[in-house]
Amino acid sequence: MRKRARLSSENGQEKLDAKQDEMLEDWISRLPDEIIVNIISRLTVREAARTSVLSSRWKYLWTFTTALNFSALRLLWNVKKDPATLEEERFKYINWVNRVLQLHRGLCITEFRLCFELRDTHGYHVTNWIRTALAKRVQKLELNLNPVVGGFCPPLELYTFPQSFLNCLQSPSSLSNIKSLSSLCLDAVNVTGEILEFFIYNCPLLDRLRVVFSLDLLSLKVVGSSVQLKYLDIYHCYFMEEIQISAPGLRSFKYYGPEIKLHIENVPNLLDVSIGGGYGVRLRHFIVPIISYFPQLKTLELGFVLNTENMQFPQCELPKLRELTFNVVAFSCKSLLGLTCMMEACPFLQKFTLKLQTIYVGSEIVPECQLPTCSHQQLKVVELIGFLGLPIELELAFYLLEIATMLEKVIVEPTPPSLLGTPWVFEDYKKKAAARQRAKKLETRLPRGVELVIL
Repeated sequence: MRKRARLSSENGQEKLDAKQDEMLEDWISRLPDEIIVNIISRLTVREAARTSVLSSRWKYLWTFTTALNFSALRLLWNVKKDPATLEEERFKYINWVNRVLQLHRGLCITEFRLCFELRDTHGYHVTNWIRTALAKRVQKLELNLNPVVGGFCPPLELYTFPQSFLNCLQSPSSLSNIKSLSSLCLDAVNVTGEILEFFIYNCPLLDRLRVVFSLDLLSLKVVGSSVQLKYLDIYHCYFMEEIQISAPGLRSFKYYGPEIKLHIENVPNLLDVSIGGGYGVRLRHFIVPIISYFPQLKTLELGFVLNTENMQFPQCELPKLRELTFNVVAFSCKSLLGLTCMMEACPFLQKFTLKLQTIYVGSEIVPECQLPTCSHQQLKVVELIGFLGLPIELELAFYLLEIATMLEKVIVEPTPPSLLGTPWVFEDYKKKAAARQRAKKLETRLPRGVELVIL
């Protein structure tokens, strides 16, 4: 009897679940097509296409999606595991994008995103895709064509934004189409300053521009009260020579690359700065042109190779700064304590972040000059990214635990900073597991009430 009663109960629950699913399906079916398309537009292209099997009504609704996000993590993983499959996977990716664009029936696109390793030999397809997106008044355009295998791409192989295409965009009809563009992100795309300035001055809604690894970009001019740009990011453009900025609406400026002529003025709304470079770059060269705007900043990130010259921070005041980040390449024997000197200029600092790439040359710490022990009463969060548990990291962490009297949380992330936000974030599991174990040493020195979060 008990078994029969249990079976009856299970059958009843199944019927109830089926009825609820049917009610949910009926509820969704009553929605207008416009709302269903809006829901579908929040999915990736692959996810959206799968909805075509739900019913005859849904068969073509996905083709009206306004977001064309060609995310291809599965293909990227296949290439990462077996680089010999790159050409095959490229062929699949190109055919996929072409097929979707042939089927797409929407009149406008809110987002168009490519993410795969494509080169100038595939330029015909890439240019046609860009042309299609712009013709449909795309709002957010992102081309991420960066290498997925991890190798360096020879300059001649990078996709180059054609000058002939720029000439076409200057026609009256094309100018009308690009006026909806609000965000332009280009990664591993050769693009000149002339092309970028064309978009800056002809797209009245463009408030975000991000360029990564463009070898044709030599100079950039962002000047004028009519410029609506709020966020400007320039990374790893190794032949960059000059940037000139005079834009009252600019809120965030991020630059990482070679030393350049940097001219910044008339940026009263600038609140967020991230600036620096790699080997051979002097941090002071970047700080001096922008130091007059330090008092208004809320977040500041400095990237540099740790050496004696770069540790000579110029005197400055950062009364409004809430978040300070150091993105540092350092030898494993070089003390990090000198980074805390700048904290004295930030009386209301709430978060301190260290993004660390370590070059291992031994674990014995070269002594740092004696630092004044002064308490910091506003610091709430300390974040250590790229943490390996080396003595220089523990020394810095223990020092911050000592001076931050109101500290609430210490966050430890063993993933290297360069891998965060990429498909390779889960690599080197064993190495990161060992780092997590070493991070537990911090527990012995945690003041009462401070939370240790190991990611």
